[in-house]
Amino acid sequence: MKINLLILFLLSACLFINKNVSGQSFCGSSGKFLVTPTEGCAPLTVNITNQMVNAENVTYAYNFDKNSTSPPEEKDRSFELSHVYDLPGTYTILQYGSIKDVAGFSLCKEVIVKENRAPKADLMTCNSGRVRLTLVDDAIAQAYDAIEINWGDGKSQSVNIKNGGRLFYDHQYASAGNIPAITVQGKHTSGNCSQTLKTTLTKETAPQTLAKIRIRSVEMLASGEAKILYDGMEGLATEIWIDKGDGQFVSTGKGGQSDGAQSATISGLNARQIYRFKLSSKNFCDNLIDSPIVSSMVVKEGLVSLDEIISVAWEHYPNTDNLIQYQLKRDGSVIFSSAEQLSYLDTDVKCGTNYQYEIVAIIENDVRSYSTPFSIAPKSALPETITTGSVTVKDEKTISTQVALVGEGLTSSYNLIIERATLGSQDFQQVSQPGNQSLLFDDIDVNPNENSYCYRFTYENACNLKSPAPSVPICSILLQNRISDVYWNADAPFTASIGSYDLIQTDNAGVVKDEIPKQLETSHMLDIGSQSAFSFQVKARSADGNMESYSNVLSLRRDPIVLIPDAFTPNGDAHNERFEVKAYFVSKFSMSVFSRWGEVVFQTDDIADGWDGNIKTGKAPGGYYLYKIEMTDALGNQISRNGSFLLIR
Repeated sequence: MKINLLILFLLSACLFINKNVSGQSFCGSSGKFLVTPTEGCAPLTVNITNQMVNAENVTYAYNFDKNSTSPPEEKDRSFELSHVYDLPGTYTILQYGSIKDVAGFSLCKEVIVKENRAPKADLMTCNSGRVRLTLVDDAIAQAYDAIEINWGDGKSQSVNIKNGGRLFYDHQYASAGNIPAITVQGKHTSGNCSQTLKTTLTKETAPQTLAKIRIRSVEMLASGEAKILYDGMEGLATEIWIDKGDGQFVSTGKGGQSDGAQSATISGLNARQIYRFKLSSKNFCDNLIDSPIVSSMVVKEGLVSLDEIISVAWEHYPNTDNLIQYQLKRDGSVIFSSAEQLSYLDTDVKCGTNYQYEIVAIIENDVRSYSTPFSIAPKSALPETITTGSVTVKDEKTISTQVALVGEGLTSSYNLIIERATLGSQDFQQVSQPGNQSLLFDDIDVNPNENSYCYRFTYENACNLKSPAPSVPICSILLQNRISDVYWNADAPFTASIGSYDLIQTDNAGVVKDEIPKQLETSHMLDIGSQSAFSFQVKARSADGNMESYSNVLSLRRDPIVLIPDAFTPNGDAHNERFEVKAYFVSKFSMSVFSRWGEVVFQTDDIADGWDGNIKTGKAPGGYYLYKIEMTDALGNQISRNGSFLLIR
């Protein structure tokens, strides 16, 4: 039987789905049932009487959406014929099912469930016997056509708060301090729900606080006005008071007695001054009660003065026991926050741009104090004349210059102007590109192996301020060589006095082998007997040590020179006593001497060592001898020499 009912139920559901594919409500008009009662107070129990004849699988939904085009979900279906509504509202009851061998049916009816809960209220009492009852404006109170207040002394009144009606009601008792219980009960015009619940208020349980009356925010405007946002209470006169700096509060004449958020504007103030504000409210018992004090804020230029850095500061916020933090805004965005710091250095700024700053104090309970916006542009001092730099001959077509920027006037961007003139000329021409921001510059339009060039530098910062004068010139040094020495131009590379010259000597790989102090000399004698390949560069330093100049690199190489005598006479006359070979510009040396029969009579690896004509058995006999010499030049090439010489006895 249960299986048959389930099949019929599903079939009926399908019939209704097919029937309502056009989008019409699932509520039909073919059903028939009675609801008792159709109106009443919560909690309301309704009973259903099915009037459909031969109906099968009759189902009910007690809280159906009458605009729905689909049957209720399974969890909302019921076969029960009674239902309890606990909360007020208008509910739709859906009946649907099927008649065997005929069709499905459905019908909707409404049930009105009225509010039965007691309205809520607050009570304020005075020692004089005066009381004020304030109704809570919520869904419960709005559900009633009237609310009856029974003052407990034989007097009562019926009030209506719908459509913006008054919420507070006053009453005076004949005997002060002896306030009876007060009841509040909702009423319906239809007379239903005569037994609705009551709220009972007594002096002991009634709230008497004005804590909700408080300042929300203080905003200082550039016009010299203070905009005050505050919360008031219905029926309680609230006035804004101000302390203008002398510690005494005076009335502004602004305020009101409305409930919720209120605003007022105080005129005639100085936007650059701090003021204190409070609310003074006269409660129902004519007692003055002050709100917490909220002060205005001022942001201004700080005491620190740095190039292209904006220094901002703000005065300490009085009455800050519950301060959470300060927030500093730049152009509307927070850039810094702190609970203690009262200044900030903003380095993310550029010259030529105005920035707007605002300080916000955030206080407990979401209270805010906003300063008047303050506009300022970065400043800079006049740049100093450049006094530190160097000039270096980089290669045969390039001279590199480098300077250091120090002192006041330094900014994040700049234009370093570099000018050049040939040594001896005052016709300086700019060689750097406009907007040059590189301290290291390569001048590629020069011939440093033929001429000396002088450079001077001017610094222009981002604030369009230029150093008062160009730097003193720094000139390149032209290094040249003669047969036996190297020399450089005698003209000093600096306008100021020169400190000294140093001659830097490097090997073939560019590794510094020696740095020879030359004081104020302008030449250096070469030791051509000890080296066959070497490079030199002159470094000059100014007397104050701030400027340097490096010459071109002069690389010298010599072909090996080997001098071999063809005879020697070891006879004790101190002349031509040894067979000695002179070799220049070689790095390795080896020599062997042979008799006519191929016997080695002398061997050495020392270029300064010669044969004295002696052998193991004594003096070698006169006659011809052979030699073989193996050498390596500076480039690593192997060199051999073979020949003969005469020993004369």
